[in-house]
Amino acid sequence: MARSNARAKRSIKNAVVSTSYYLILLALGFFSRKIFFEYLGSEILGLGTTASDLLGALNVSELGIGAAVAFLLYKPLHEKNQEKIKEIITVQGWLYRMIAFFIIGASCVLMCFFPLIFAKSELPLGYAYIVFGALLTGSLLSYFFNYRQILLSTDQKQYKIVRVNQGVEVLKIIAQIFTISSLSHPFFWWIGLELAARISGTIWLDKVIKKEYPWLKLSLASGAKLNKANPEIIANTKKIFFHKISGVALANSSAPILYAFTSLTTVAFYANYQMILRKISTLMKNLFSSTGAAVGDLVAEGNKESEIRVFWELFDSRLLTASIIIVCSYYLIQPFISAWLSPDYVLGGRFLLIYLIMQGILMTRETVDSYINAHGIFQDIWAPIAEATLNIGLSILFGHLWGLEGIMLGVTTSLVLIVCVWKPYFLFTEGLKVSPLPYFARLAGRIAVIVAAALVTGWIFPHLPMSGEASGSLMKWTIVAAETTVLVALMLIPSFLAFSQGTRNFVRRMREIILSGRGSSRN
Repeated sequence: MARSNARAKRSIKNAVVSTSYYLILLALGFFSRKIFFEYLGSEILGLGTTASDLLGALNVSELGIGAAVAFLLYKPLHEKNQEKIKEIITVQGWLYRMIAFFIIGASCVLMCFFPLIFAKSELPLGYAYIVFGALLTGSLLSYFFNYRQILLSTDQKQYKIVRVNQGVEVLKIIAQIFTISSLSHPFFWWIGLELAARISGTIWLDKVIKKEYPWLKLSLASGAKLNKANPEIIANTKKIFFHKISGVALANSSAPILYAFTSLTTVAFYANYQMILRKISTLMKNLFSSTGAAVGDLVAEGNKESEIRVFWELFDSRLLTASIIIVCSYYLIQPFISAWLSPDYVLGGRFLLIYLIMQGILMTRETVDSYINAHGIFQDIWAPIAEATLNIGLSILFGHLWGLEGIMLGVTTSLVLIVCVWKPYFLFTEGLKVSPLPYFARLAGRIAVIVAAALVTGWIFPHLPMSGEASGSLMKWTIVAAETTVLVALMLIPSFLAFSQGTRNFVRRMREIILSGRGSSRN
């Protein structure tokens, strides 16, 4: 229990640092988005989203290496085996260098098709090359230099990465707000600062890693030799590669498909919802920061009973948090966009419902994924292929039939079948070696509680004092948001505490950590 609490304490430290930066970026993000729409326009912002997704598709070549390396680092970190750690990260750096050169070549080929891809855009074609080139440069920096940050992540020191990346992001956004609103040529200031931030963050993070791990001196020239001595890296990478394909399809296919059926302006409107939910998802990710590394350390101990108990602590606490977020978002996002930007930027209610179900699945999948990664069970390579095929195929089919709502329905259908059904079944049968039936029974009960809370909120929401005026101003929206959040929390938290042992165990563990922290501070 002592070691388990130590892991939890490190997770809490990561969560506190990450959440602090998140709150700063949350305020800056919504303010800057309004400034960007005003001075850059929806076409440029839509271009940025599309170019980012195109680049993300090229990064499929990396898929699997990071996860394979993280899995292999858990044991040597647990044993403090520095030589083995250096071997593993040397191979990673060697592989990443080859991938970087591949991405450069693939990007050159892709840019040849930009006149066709961006034929519908009213912007000069050069803008597409500039945006893509800046994003490409930033991506390559991570392959050539920042790959060693994986050691900080697996060592539960994610907060050091956050301080660098989010600190640079804060400074970048402030600089962008000032320059594009007060100087000429706002587009070039916007994209130039994006590139400058990537370069600055790379230099800063390199110094942090060298200070934290002065013994981590690598020679990538020996990567080929060490790769042969560590065949498990490539073996696991080949399996994980297929699992990551579905993630690429999910993260990078929606905007291009949406652009094919609509316009860059609609992509920009969709990106507003995407940005809001990503900000919220980031908050949740920060709250559970480094739990993946903690799970890896837990699995390395080999205590099956402890594994299952902690699984339900993490799963139920994450599900509870996500449920409050999703239910509140359904009633609050549309008024927020109206008050923040304009009612003209609001998309349909059916789109919002499907999109929030999709986001809810993504917010809650991390616990199952972390346990699968920690156990190193990647042999179900058919599943991600099926997920990616369903994702793209159904998005195109349903998009042709029903537009934006159809695209979201296609993505959500693939997630339900693979993420919600197959992945938990696979984990419990192949990883934890227990029956998956109790998992699905418990999940069904929790979903019933969440749906009931959503319906009750829908009945009460119109009767809140200022609900009809929430879209009028951000101040009124804030009041309604606070009332709605309290209402949903008061329904869901007691329900989860009553019916979920995992939630009760999680609360008990947090109380023990807080009390032990107070005792230490007195001493």
